[in-house]
Amino acid sequence: MPRAASFLATVALLTLLSTGARAQQTAAPVQLSFQLQDNLIRVPVILNGQTMEAALDSGTGAIAIDYAFAQSLHLDIGASIGMVPGGGRPEPMYPVILDHLDFGPEHFSFTPAIAVDLTHLSDSAGFPIRLLLGLPVFRESALRVDYPAHTLTFLSAGAADACADPIPFTLYGGAPLIAASVVARPGSAPQTVHLIVDLGTRRFAAMLGGKFLSSPDGQALQAAGHPGQVGTGTGGAVEGTVASIAGLTVGSRRFPNLTVALTHNVGILEKGVADGTLGVPLWQNGAVTFDYGRKAVCFDLPK
Repeated sequence: MPRAASFLATVALLTLLSTGARAQQTAAPVQLSFQLQDNLIRVPVILNGQTMEAALDSGTGAIAIDYAFAQSLHLDIGASIGMVPGGGRPEPMYPVILDHLDFGPEHFSFTPAIAVDLTHLSDSAGFPIRLLLGLPVFRESALRVDYPAHTLTFLSAGAADACADPIPFTLYGGAPLIAASVVARPGSAPQTVHLIVDLGTRRFAAMLGGKFLSSPDGQALQAAGHPGQVGTGTGGAVEGTVASIAGLTVGSRRFPNLTVALTHNVGILEKGVADGTLGVPLWQNGAVTFDYGRKAVCFDLPK
Protein backbone atom coordinates (compact mmCIF):
# COMPACT_ATOMS: atom_id res chain seq x y z
CA MET A 1 0.00 0.00 0.00
CA PRO A 2 -0.53 2.40 0.47
CA ARG A 3 -1.76 -0.98 -0.60
CA ALA A 4 0.71 -2.49 1.76
CA ALA A 5 -2.09 -4.76 2.84
CA SER A 6 -1.81 -5.94 -0.71
CA PHE A 7 -4.16 -8.71 -1.50
CA LEU A 8 -4.07 -10.21 1.99
CA ALA A 9 -7.72 -9.53 2.55
CA THR A 10 -8.48 -12.38 0.17
CA VAL A 11 -6.00 -14.91 1.54
CA ALA A 12 -7.95 -16.89 4.14
CA LEU A 13 -11.06 -17.42 2.05
CA LEU A 14 -9.31 -18.00 -1.26
CA THR A 15 -7.28 -20.95 0.04
CA LEU A 16 -10.37 -23.16 0.25
CA LEU A 17 -10.63 -23.62 -3.50
CA SER A 18 -6.93 -23.61 -4.37
CA THR A 19 -6.39 -27.31 -3.69
CA GLY A 20 -7.62 -28.47 -7.10
CA ALA A 21 -4.81 -26.84 -9.10
CA ARG A 22 -2.35 -28.99 -11.01
CA ALA A 23 0.92 -27.62 -12.33
CA GLN A 24 3.69 -29.18 -14.35
CA GLN A 25 6.94 -29.04 -12.39
CA THR A 26 10.03 -28.05 -14.32
CA ALA A 27 13.27 -30.06 -13.92
CA ALA A 28 15.72 -27.61 -15.54
CA PRO A 29 15.65 -23.92 -14.54
CA VAL A 30 13.40 -21.81 -16.73
CA GLN A 31 13.60 -18.03 -16.68
CA LEU A 32 10.83 -15.53 -17.34
CA SER A 33 11.16 -11.75 -17.50
CA PHE A 34 8.74 -9.55 -15.59
CA GLN A 35 7.83 -5.89 -15.41
CA LEU A 36 7.92 -4.11 -12.07
CA GLN A 37 5.33 -1.35 -11.73
CA ASP A 38 4.88 0.37 -8.40
CA ASN A 39 6.63 -2.66 -6.84
CA LEU A 40 4.08 -5.09 -8.25
CA ILE A 41 5.29 -7.94 -10.47
CA ARG A 42 3.55 -8.09 -13.86
CA VAL A 43 4.03 -11.37 -15.70
CA PRO A 44 2.73 -12.70 -19.03
CA VAL A 45 0.26 -15.58 -18.90
CA ILE A 46 -2.09 -17.33 -21.31
CA LEU A 47 -5.57 -17.77 -19.92
CA ASN A 48 -8.01 -19.91 -21.93
CA GLY A 49 -5.96 -19.17 -25.05
CA GLN A 50 -5.79 -15.40 -24.44
CA THR A 51 -2.41 -13.75 -23.82
CA MET A 52 -2.57 -11.23 -20.97
CA GLU A 53 -0.74 -9.97 -17.90
CA ALA A 54 -1.19 -11.06 -14.31
CA ALA A 55 0.15 -9.91 -10.95
CA LEU A 56 2.25 -12.37 -8.94
CA ASP A 57 1.28 -12.33 -5.26
CA SER A 58 2.56 -14.73 -2.59
CA GLY A 59 0.08 -13.24 -0.12
CA THR A 60 -2.96 -14.55 -1.99
CA GLY A 61 -4.08 -18.09 -1.15
CA ALA A 62 -5.49 -18.97 -4.58
CA ILE A 63 -5.86 -17.59 -8.08
CA ALA A 64 -8.21 -14.61 -8.23
CA ILE A 65 -9.79 -13.18 -11.37
CA ASP A 66 -11.56 -9.86 -11.72
CA TYR A 67 -15.31 -10.44 -11.70
CA ALA A 68 -16.11 -8.23 -14.71
CA PHE A 69 -13.25 -9.78 -16.68
CA ALA A 70 -14.50 -13.27 -15.84
CA GLN A 71 -17.91 -12.25 -17.18
CA SER A 72 -16.33 -10.96 -20.40
CA LEU A 73 -14.74 -14.38 -20.91
CA HIS A 74 -18.17 -16.01 -20.42
CA LEU A 75 -16.87 -18.13 -17.55
CA ASP A 76 -19.35 -20.09 -15.47
CA ILE A 77 -19.48 -18.09 -12.24
CA GLY A 78 -21.10 -19.71 -9.21
CA ALA A 79 -23.13 -18.19 -6.40
CA SER A 80 -21.34 -16.05 -3.83
CA ILE A 81 -19.44 -18.07 -1.21
CA GLY A 82 -18.72 -15.20 1.16
CA MET A 83 -17.32 -11.72 1.50
CA VAL A 84 -13.75 -10.47 1.21
CA PRO A 85 -13.16 -7.90 4.00
CA GLY A 86 -10.32 -6.07 2.26
CA GLY A 87 -10.40 -2.42 3.27
CA GLY A 88 -13.41 -0.19 2.75
CA ARG A 89 -16.53 -2.30 2.36
CA PRO A 90 -16.48 -6.11 1.99
CA GLU A 91 -16.75 -7.47 -1.54
CA PRO A 92 -18.51 -10.73 -2.51
CA MET A 93 -16.48 -13.52 -4.06
CA TYR A 94 -17.63 -16.25 -6.40
CA PRO A 95 -16.20 -19.65 -7.41
CA VAL A 96 -15.09 -20.08 -11.00
CA ILE A 97 -13.08 -22.63 -13.01
CA LEU A 98 -10.21 -21.57 -15.29
CA ASP A 99 -10.03 -24.07 -18.15
CA HIS A 100 -6.38 -23.51 -19.06
CA LEU A 101 -3.69 -21.28 -17.59
CA ASP A 102 -0.04 -21.17 -18.72
CA PHE A 103 2.51 -19.39 -16.54
CA GLY A 104 6.11 -19.82 -17.67
CA PRO A 105 6.69 -23.61 -17.81
CA GLU A 106 3.65 -24.35 -15.63
CA HIS A 107 0.33 -25.43 -17.08
CA PHE A 108 -2.91 -25.57 -15.09
CA SER A 109 -6.09 -27.26 -16.30
CA PHE A 110 -9.58 -26.83 -14.87
CA THR A 111 -8.26 -24.88 -11.91
CA PRO A 112 -10.60 -23.55 -9.20
CA ALA A 113 -10.31 -19.80 -8.74
CA ILE A 114 -12.20 -16.92 -7.17
CA ALA A 115 -13.93 -14.12 -9.05
CA VAL A 116 -13.92 -10.84 -7.12
CA ASP A 117 -14.03 -7.15 -8.02
CA LEU A 118 -10.40 -6.04 -8.37
CA THR A 119 -11.20 -2.46 -9.41
CA HIS A 120 -9.77 -0.84 -6.27
CA LEU A 121 -6.54 -2.77 -6.65
CA SER A 122 -6.24 -1.79 -10.32
CA ASP A 123 -6.86 1.87 -9.55
CA SER A 124 -4.22 1.82 -6.83
CA ALA A 125 -1.64 -0.02 -8.94
CA GLY A 126 -2.10 2.19 -12.00
CA PHE A 127 -2.68 -0.71 -14.39
CA PRO A 128 -5.49 -3.23 -14.89
CA ILE A 129 -5.22 -6.20 -12.51
CA ARG A 130 -7.35 -8.91 -14.05
CA LEU A 131 -5.64 -11.92 -12.52
CA LEU A 132 -3.78 -12.52 -9.24
CA LEU A 133 -1.43 -15.51 -9.16
CA GLY A 134 -1.29 -16.90 -5.64
CA LEU A 135 -0.67 -20.25 -3.95
CA PRO A 136 -1.13 -22.70 -6.89
CA VAL A 137 1.66 -21.18 -9.01
CA PHE A 138 4.15 -21.28 -6.12
CA ARG A 139 3.73 -24.77 -4.76
CA GLU A 140 5.06 -27.06 -7.51
CA SER A 141 8.44 -25.46 -8.25
CA ALA A 142 10.82 -23.29 -6.30
CA LEU A 143 10.44 -19.76 -7.64
CA ARG A 144 13.26 -17.21 -7.46
CA VAL A 145 12.26 -13.55 -7.88
CA ASP A 146 15.24 -11.35 -8.82
CA TYR A 147 14.23 -7.71 -8.53
CA PRO A 148 17.31 -5.97 -10.03
CA ALA A 149 17.33 -8.39 -13.00
CA HIS A 150 13.51 -8.38 -13.37
CA THR A 151 13.48 -12.15 -13.79
CA LEU A 152 11.61 -15.10 -12.36
CA THR A 153 13.44 -18.43 -12.33
CA PHE A 154 11.51 -21.68 -11.98
CA LEU A 155 13.71 -24.20 -10.15
CA SER A 156 13.29 -27.79 -9.07
CA ALA A 157 11.81 -28.27 -5.60
CA GLY A 158 14.40 -28.14 -2.83
CA ALA A 159 16.41 -25.34 -4.43
CA ALA A 160 16.24 -23.31 -1.23
CA ASP A 161 18.64 -25.85 0.33
CA ALA A 162 21.40 -24.22 -1.69
CA CYS A 163 20.95 -20.81 -0.05
CA ALA A 164 23.01 -19.77 2.96
CA ASP A 165 20.08 -18.97 5.22
CA PRO A 166 16.88 -20.89 4.40
CA ILE A 167 14.04 -19.66 6.60
CA PRO A 168 11.30 -22.19 7.33
CA PHE A 169 7.67 -21.22 6.88
CA THR A 170 4.24 -22.63 7.51
CA LEU A 171 1.26 -21.99 5.26
CA TYR A 172 -1.41 -19.75 6.70
CA GLY A 173 -4.34 -18.91 4.47
CA GLY A 174 -2.23 -20.26 1.62
CA ALA A 175 0.57 -17.74 2.28
CA PRO A 176 4.09 -18.35 3.67
CA LEU A 177 4.33 -17.39 7.37
CA ILE A 178 7.74 -17.03 9.01
CA ALA A 179 8.95 -16.12 12.51
CA ALA A 180 10.85 -12.84 12.87
CA SER A 181 11.91 -10.52 15.67
CA VAL A 182 10.92 -6.86 16.07
CA VAL A 183 12.66 -4.25 18.23
CA ALA A 184 10.11 -1.47 18.34
CA ARG A 185 12.21 1.28 19.95
CA PRO A 186 15.88 1.68 20.89
CA GLY A 187 16.39 -0.25 24.11
CA SER A 188 13.18 -2.27 23.77
CA ALA A 189 13.26 -6.02 24.20
CA PRO A 190 12.81 -7.95 20.94
CA GLN A 191 9.38 -9.43 20.29
CA THR A 192 8.82 -12.53 18.20
CA VAL A 193 6.24 -11.94 15.47
CA HIS A 194 4.88 -14.13 12.67
CA LEU A 195 4.86 -12.42 9.31
CA ILE A 196 3.56 -13.36 5.86
CA VAL A 197 6.16 -12.97 3.10
CA ASP A 198 4.03 -10.97 0.71
CA LEU A 199 5.02 -9.86 -2.79
CA GLY A 200 1.94 -7.64 -2.75
CA THR A 201 2.98 -5.55 0.26
CA ARG A 202 4.65 -3.00 -1.92
CA ARG A 203 5.11 0.22 0.02
CA PHE A 204 6.47 -0.87 3.40
CA ALA A 205 9.19 -3.25 4.59
CA ALA A 206 6.62 -4.61 7.03
CA MET A 207 3.00 -4.18 8.03
CA LEU A 208 2.13 -4.98 11.64
CA GLY A 209 -1.29 -5.57 13.15
CA GLY A 210 -3.19 -7.90 15.44
CA LYS A 211 -1.96 -8.62 18.94
CA PHE A 212 1.35 -6.80 18.38
CA LEU A 213 -0.49 -3.48 18.26
CA SER A 214 -2.08 -4.23 21.63
CA SER A 215 1.34 -4.59 23.29
CA PRO A 216 2.97 -1.61 25.05
CA ASP A 217 5.51 -1.31 22.21
CA GLY A 218 2.79 -1.45 19.58
CA GLN A 219 0.77 1.24 21.35
CA ALA A 220 3.86 3.44 21.69
CA LEU A 221 4.57 3.12 17.97
CA GLN A 222 1.02 4.11 17.11
CA ALA A 223 1.19 7.13 19.40
CA ALA A 224 4.45 8.29 17.79
CA GLY A 225 3.42 7.57 14.19
CA HIS A 226 1.43 9.41 11.55
CA PRO A 227 -2.11 8.23 10.74
CA GLY A 228 -3.23 7.87 7.16
CA GLN A 229 -3.92 5.43 4.35
CA VAL A 230 -1.45 2.55 4.47
CA GLY A 231 -2.93 0.30 1.83
CA THR A 232 -5.72 -0.64 -0.54
CA GLY A 233 -7.71 -3.84 -0.32
CA THR A 234 -10.39 -5.24 -2.58
CA GLY A 235 -12.92 -3.02 -0.81
CA GLY A 236 -10.90 0.19 -0.92
CA ALA A 237 -8.55 2.15 1.33
CA VAL A 238 -6.88 0.57 4.37
CA GLU A 239 -6.30 3.13 7.11
CA GLY A 240 -3.57 2.89 9.73
CA THR A 241 -0.38 4.51 11.00
CA VAL A 242 3.08 4.94 9.49
CA ALA A 243 5.84 4.53 12.06
CA SER A 244 9.52 3.66 12.45
CA ILE A 245 10.91 0.63 14.27
CA ALA A 246 14.44 0.26 15.62
CA GLY A 247 15.07 -3.10 13.99
CA LEU A 248 13.73 -6.25 12.39
CA THR A 249 15.55 -9.60 12.36
CA VAL A 250 14.65 -12.15 9.68
CA GLY A 251 16.66 -15.37 9.71
CA SER A 252 20.23 -14.36 10.53
CA ARG A 253 19.88 -10.87 9.09
CA ARG A 254 19.02 -7.71 11.01
CA PHE A 255 17.49 -4.68 9.31
CA PRO A 256 17.80 -1.47 11.38
CA ASN A 257 15.55 1.59 11.34
CA LEU A 258 12.68 0.55 9.10
CA THR A 259 9.53 2.43 8.14
CA VAL A 260 6.51 0.19 8.71
CA ALA A 261 2.72 0.37 8.56
CA LEU A 262 0.49 -0.37 11.54
CA THR A 263 -3.16 -1.28 11.09
CA HIS A 264 -6.07 -3.14 12.63
CA ASN A 265 -7.91 -3.04 9.29
CA VAL A 266 -6.55 -6.19 7.62
CA GLY A 267 -8.80 -9.04 8.66
CA ILE A 268 -6.29 -11.89 8.38
CA LEU A 269 -3.99 -10.11 10.87
CA GLU A 270 -6.72 -9.98 13.50
CA LYS A 271 -7.23 -13.73 13.84
CA GLY A 272 -4.38 -14.33 16.28
CA VAL A 273 -1.98 -16.24 13.99
CA ALA A 274 -0.24 -13.76 11.67
CA ASP A 275 1.05 -10.53 13.22
CA GLY A 276 1.77 -8.82 9.92
CA THR A 277 3.50 -9.04 6.56
CA LEU A 278 6.96 -8.54 5.12
CA GLY A 279 6.98 -6.35 2.03
CA VAL A 280 8.91 -5.63 -1.14
CA PRO A 281 11.09 -2.75 0.20
CA LEU A 282 12.86 -5.30 2.41
CA TRP A 283 14.25 -7.33 -0.52
CA GLN A 284 13.88 -5.10 -3.59
CA ASN A 285 17.67 -4.72 -3.95
CA GLY A 286 18.14 -8.47 -4.21
CA ALA A 287 16.19 -11.68 -4.70
CA VAL A 288 13.74 -13.83 -2.77
CA THR A 289 13.21 -17.55 -3.41
CA PHE A 290 10.04 -19.39 -2.45
CA ASP A 291 10.40 -23.17 -2.10
CA TYR A 292 7.01 -24.56 -1.13
CA GLY A 293 8.27 -28.13 -1.46
CA ARG A 294 10.76 -27.57 1.37
CA LYS A 295 8.58 -24.91 3.01
CA ALA A 296 11.46 -22.46 3.08
CA VAL A 297 12.08 -18.95 1.83
CA CYS A 298 15.52 -17.51 1.07
CA PHE A 299 16.63 -13.87 0.82
CA ASP A 300 19.69 -13.14 -1.32
CA LEU A 301 20.52 -9.53 -0.53
CA PRO A 302 23.57 -7.29 -0.85
CA LYS A 303 25.53 -6.83 2.35
